[in-house]
Formats: sequence, C-alpha cells, structure tokens
Amino acid sequence: MDISQPVGSILASLDGQFEGTVVLPSDPAYEQARRVWNATVDKRPAVIAYCESTADVALVVRAARTAQVPLSVRGGGHQVAGLAVCDEGVVVDLSRMRSVVVDDDGTSIRAGGGCLLGDVDKKAASIGRVVPAGVVSHTGLGGLALGGGFGWTFRNYGLTCDNITGAEVVTADGTVVHAGEGADADLLWALRGGGGNFGVVTEFTLATHPLTDVLLGQAIFLLDDLPQSLAHYVSTMEAAPDELTAICIICAAPPIPGVPPEVVGRPVVMINAVWSGDLDAGAEPIGLLVNKGAPVVSSVVRMPYVAVQSMQDDLHPHGRRNYNKSRYLDRVDETAIKALLEAGRRLPGQHSQIEVLRLGGAASRVPADATAFAHRDAAYILNVVAAWTDPAGTETHIGWARDTYTAMDSVGSDAGYINFFDAEPDRVRSVYPPRTYERLRRIKSRLDPEGVFRGNVPIEQAPQAS
Repeated sequence: MDISQPVGSILASLDGQFEGTVVLPSDPAYEQARRVWNATVDKRPAVIAYCESTADVALVVRAARTAQVPLSVRGGGHQVAGLAVCDEGVVVDLSRMRSVVVDDDGTSIRAGGGCLLGDVDKKAASIGRVVPAGVVSHTGLGGLALGGGFGWTFRNYGLTCDNITGAEVVTADGTVVHAGEGADADLLWALRGGGGNFGVVTEFTLATHPLTDVLLGQAIFLLDDLPQSLAHYVSTMEAAPDELTAICIICAAPPIPGVPPEVVGRPVVMINAVWSGDLDAGAEPIGLLVNKGAPVVSSVVRMPYVAVQSMQDDLHPHGRRNYNKSRYLDRVDETAIKALLEAGRRLPGQHSQIEVLRLGGAASRVPADATAFAHRDAAYILNVVAAWTDPAGTETHIGWARDTYTAMDSVGSDAGYINFFDAEPDRVRSVYPPRTYERLRRIKSRLDPEGVFRGNVPIEQAPQAS
C-alpha cells in the first residue's frame, strides 16, 4: 500500500500547530520508537507522534481520521498484543504527558495519560496515600486503568477503574470532552472497564486512599508440594479479609533474597501476599498463609507500599517475547490442581509462569451495572505467561501456554480479564454480559461512529436508527 499521500496530508495538517515530535520510518529514532514491551510485536507505523498536550492529541486524531489511516494509542506499551502500535498508521504516543498533580485535599490526583504506574505511586506516596494499581511499576496507567486494574490493594480499595472519578478525553473527531459524575457520566461508566474504545484519555482523575507501609509475605514451595500448597492457598484465601491480597505463581525460582542457591531456577510454587490494612492486625492472617506447610523459605516483612510496587519490575523487563492465555476460573479443584502440576513440570523456560489470583473483596461488591467492568463474581483469574528470548523457542512456548489454558477447561470460563488478553477480538462477547455490551455499543456509536479507536477488545458500534 502506498501511504506517502496520506502521510503527506497528516504532516501538512500538523505543520505549524503540533508542539510535539513526529518520527517517520526514515528517521534514525524510528526503530526504537516503534518498539513496545513485547518483543514479538513487529509493527511498522507510518507516523509516530509524540504529543506534548491534549491539543497535540486532538490535532493528531483529526489528521489521522481525515487521512483515513489506522490509529493507535500508546501509553506504556505493555499490552501483550501490541495494540499500542499499528501497521501503516499513526501512533498517538503519550509518553511525554506524565504529570501528576495532587488535588487540594489529597483525596484525588490528576495523572497524565502517558503516566507509568511508578509516576502515580511515587506522587501518592509523597502524601501518604495510594491509588490502587498493578504490580509492575513500568506498566502504563492508561491501558491498565481502562481495562480494569488488579493490584496489591484491589480487594481492599477496588480496581483501578473503580477509582477513576473523572477523565479528559479526545474523541474520534478531535473534540475534547470531560467524563465525570456531573459531565457525561455515561462515558465515565464506559471508561471503567471498556478498554481503549472511546477516545484518548489525556488525563485521569483518580481517588486516593491512606496507606504508607504494608506487610509483604512470601513463601516458596518445591513443585512436588504443589497439591498441598495450592490447596492451602485456595482454602485460606476463601476466608481471607479484604485487606489481604495474594497470588499463587508456578515458576522457576527467581534469584531473590532468601532463596537457596540450589533452588534457584527449579520449578516452584510461590505465594506472594500483601496486607494493606492495620499492620498489627495483619500479622496473623498473612502468617497463616505463608508460614503453614513446608516452604523452602517464608517471610513476612514490613515494607513501604511504593517499594512493593516495583519489586517485580526486573522480572518482567521490556524486550522479551511474550504470549499470554488468560481466563476466569470458577474454582480450583483437584482436577485443576493436577493440571497445574503437570503444566509446572512442563515449564518451557526460566521466564514463563502460571498465575492464579484469588478475586473477591471490595472489587466483587461493586454493583454489576455500576461500571463496564464485568464478571465481578468470578472466583479466580488464571494467567498463563509464556516469556522467552530466543525466537527459536516461539512454537514451544506458545504451545505450552495454549495447552495449559485448555487443560483448565473444566473449571474455566470463556470470559477473561482483557488486560491479559493477547490478540483475541473474537472473545468480546464473553467479556461483557449482553446488557453491558449493548450499552457500550451505544456509547461507541455516539463518540466513535466510524470505529477510529480499536481498543483491547474492540466494541462494535450499535446500528444507527433509520
């Protein structure tokens, strides 16, 4: 396809008004600029526009729409399918829009659309508060928040999307609108879990919660002990207080403090837990989770929340090849445990892992129709993460992830958490219940009738009334 004419049109539209930086395929910076977190993504945009302001974003959106070329939006670029970049289209890059401002009373912050979680974590920590978010600090805020946002405090304070109280959004025709309880509440509802389907969010307003230090609990069990350790995780978390969030991970033991050298690299079961309530009250419930059984190593330590937020950054770096298969689970029974044990014995490499996260708590008590985020009654998330560096291992790793996913069919839902999806647009009808999906379609038709934005799981426009 010859895209020289539309590119020329786009550049002409930006000339003299755009305050950011445009990168083209002929520029020395292009190869690095088109990269995202997942190294399997190899897309070649025609234009990458580094925006400095909401006005810049509006200019680029209008230019791309007029030129009738694909458009994508990049915040942190972490989405595993690489939807932040597009072939032969325009990338709206928000990475220069990372300001974070604390509102007067500290109960909310305003964060630029290009913020990483670490930007928000540090600013909130400076006033002794937190915004519920994910667990890797170099993840982009925008993609995480619009798709949901599970992290160490979701059982206590809700999902990241539950804490969006307002947003500044550039819609498909380049108009700047504001979403909030008093201004386009319908759009605010859609932004809370509907993915990047309705516009470019250039600024989020997010609720904060008082929290400085947490208790971090960790336990590592040898893989052969998985039946006992996973069953213990399941039974303990079923009755756990909201203040306790914990994930069970089947992986190669990482070289972290306390892990014996002879265990590093061997398949293990790791339980990571965070208590985000009163610290004195947390010692018993978190200790019950990580100290029972026969762990190779276990510990409970007090840590600043902001330090916990970045402790996994090096385990999930930019530049690896990644493939995910994810779904909700109804339960983790003996059949599921057997399947997970077998998958653990077949780990294809040192960087791949299986994650089982117990849901519930505050996030499960939000009314089903209060936000676009659905399936709040799900019991668990299963996330099968294949990660590798050598291209020759691609078939093996993807095959393992798919096999592991299929092996959980007896307890698994067709639905899943969109932030963990790979390129699976056909799963949209399982993600959103019919009433939720139809409401999203109506909002999509109002704000983006031509389908300019094709977010994580694309929402189709509702039919126009004749």
